[in-house]
Amino acid sequence: MKQNIKNIQRQARELLLKVFYTFDQKNEPLEDILKEYTNLKEINPEAVNYAKEIILFFNEKKEVIDEMIKFHLQKWRFERLGYIEKALLRIAISDFLKLKEEGKEENFMIKRIIFDTLDLVECYTGSKKSVKFVNGILGRVVRELFKGYEDSLYIRSTQ
Repeated sequence: MKQNIKNIQRQARELLLKVFYTFDQKNEPLEDILKEYTNLKEINPEAVNYAKEIILFFNEKKEVIDEMIKFHLQKWRFERLGYIEKALLRIAISDFLKLKEEGKEENFMIKRIIFDTLDLVECYTGSKKSVKFVNGILGRVVRELFKGYEDSLYIRSTQ
């Protein structure tokens, strides 16, 4: 049975978390790390293709993406970010910028990225503080990138 795009993107984001986490640890090319993970475990080819698109996009815009994160950190240094938080912020912002570049600025797509990201933060850190922290940064980034975005409706509550 063919999976829907929402599940494929979620699988890709979880795979990307592992790849970006390893990237920060080993500083090897993202493509090589992705290849290692896909050799170890059979992963949906559509999820792998989506992951490759995000990696390619990130590689082209790494400085811009990291500067966006730095700009939106409040009372925090980029170097102090946890590996998981940094990886997921890089992935989400890559996704946002890619959507904007492609002219696909639909609220539901932005919402899906936010929900997946926050769910992965919670799943992999087990910390409500990390979820709240990442949520705040994503909220600021989204309001900057997508001027008409109704954040009060879509930014996930972390109470």
